[in-house]
This record gives sequence, C-alpha cells and structure tokens, in this order.
Amino acid sequence: MSFFPFIRWFWAQTLIASIFLVSLSACSSRTPPAEQRYAPAGDLLDIVKDFQRLAKEDTYRFPIPKDITGVNIMKATLVRLDDYERKNRGQFTDIVQYNRALALERLREYEQAAELYRKVAEGDGRLGREAAKNAEILDNFLRIFERTIPGDDPFKYIAGLDEKVAAWNGLIQKHQGTPYEFLARVEEERIDRAKVAFVEANRARLKEGDQLVLVGYSQLITKHRSSKNIQRYLLDFGDFYVRLAKDYASQYDPEGLAFDFKIFDQFVKSALKLYSEVAQQDGVVEKLEAQGKIEATRGFLEKLTRLNR
Repeated sequence: MSFFPFIRWFWAQTLIASIFLVSLSACSSRTPPAEQRYAPAGDLLDIVKDFQRLAKEDTYRFPIPKDITGVNIMKATLVRLDDYERKNRGQFTDIVQYNRALALERLREYEQAAELYRKVAEGDGRLGREAAKNAEILDNFLRIFERTIPGDDPFKYIAGLDEKVAAWNGLIQKHQGTPYEFLARVEEERIDRAKVAFVEANRARLKEGDQLVLVGYSQLITKHRSSKNIQRYLLDFGDFYVRLAKDYASQYDPEGLAFDFKIFDQFVKSALKLYSEVAQQDGVVEKLEAQGKIEATRGFLEKLTRLNR
C-alpha cells in the first residue's frame, strides 16, 4: 500500500470509530441510572396512571395491590399526591382531590372520601359529575354505619347485625359490576364475621351456644368462600373445634370413665380437617401457620389418647 492511500484509509477508520463512540454515548445517555429509574414519581400523570390501573382491583377477593416498592398502593398514592401538591400549589386540584378520594374510599375511609368528592363536585371541572355520584354512593354507605344496634339483648344485637347485612346486600345488588360492589361485599363480610365473633364470645349465655357458633362458622365459610380472608376463617373455625376439645377434656377427666373418647376425637379430627385444607393451599401466608396448628393438635391428641388408655 502506497503512502497516500494508507493515509486515506487511516482517516476513514478513525472517522468510523469516532461515529461509533458518539452513537454509543448517545445510547448510554438515554438509559437512566438504576437509582433514577426507581425514584418516586414526581409527575402527576405517572402517579395517577399507576394508581388508576390498580385501583379497580376486587378488594373483596384480593388484598389491596402493592406498588413496585411493595407498599399498599392506596397509601403510597396518598403520600405521592401530598408530595405533588406541596411542590405544585394550585395545579390540577380537582384531579388531585378526586384521586385522593378514590384512594381513601378503597381504604374504607368513606367520610373523608365523600367530603373530597363533594369539593370536586362543587368545582367546574370535568370530574364534577362523577365526583357527585361517588359522594352520593358513599353517603349511602355512611347511613348504614350510622344505624344503631341495641346492645342490651344479645338476640336484638344479632338481629341488628342481620339488618345491616341486608342493607349491604342491597348495595351489592345495586352496584353490581362496579368497584362499589366490592366495597359493599367487604362491609357485608365484616358484619358476618362480627356476628360469629359475638356469638362465640357469648356462647355460654346462649342456649345451645356451641351449636350456634358451629352453624355461624359454617355459614360464614360457605357465603364467603371467594373472599381473600377464607383461609383465616378456616383456621378460626379449626381453632374453635380445638377449644371445644379442650373444654371437653377439662370437664371430663381423660383418665376417668365419664370421658367419651369418640366425642373428643370428633372435635379434634374436625379441627385437623380444617387446618389441613389451609395447609394444602400453595401461595397463601396462612399455610405455615396451619402446618404448625396441625402439629400442635396432633400432639394434644396423642397426649389425651395415652391418658385415656
């Protein structure tokens, strides 16, 4: 190769290398550093976009979703909206208040949510009509909460709870297919669980109280089989059977003739069946707890079996 062609070749290669390095630098500049990618969203669109996507989840069947940091999305959104509002005073107030109300209602803070919805409805923004409708729905929720229940008589108390359940069921039917159906189901479920807890706490005062508790748990589990809390209800039901077994063992000496092992064994086996149902479920946090209860109950059964021989 002669000298001048070599010079031309050398500069051509140098130019190509320079272009490659510039392109590589440009590509690198478009990729944000890792810590920047996971920084808290400061733009309102980013906050609302992620929140709206997760806010429609069925909170009766599933727990409230988590954001990328593992925090409750409703609580995280409230913090981010507060931060945005501090940094951007007076900007997009109706959007901020509407989404804050939405997060609050999903957290069952209905009174605060309704108040914010009314503020949005009083403005002239596009969200006013929707906010007014949501406020009216939450007012119906609050009316059920405001109903007083007589506490002087256990049967009147249970009847009062039943009336609230019927009221929530009416809202479930009215808002079928909307997030308010899910919220109403959550409230209905809480009343159903409270009713069983009340009967269980007062079973000694009620005629055939133990049987009423068993019926209550059976109805709770049948009705709310789709609930996110079903595993907890199964464990609680099993715990009650264990309590019955322990009560029986306390009432009748396991080493004496009055102790009927078949009755005791029936209580224990019923508990083990419920615990086992939870222990066989993969991906539930109650699985490990159920396994521990199974071992403890088997140990209790073994001890009483030896004493009764």
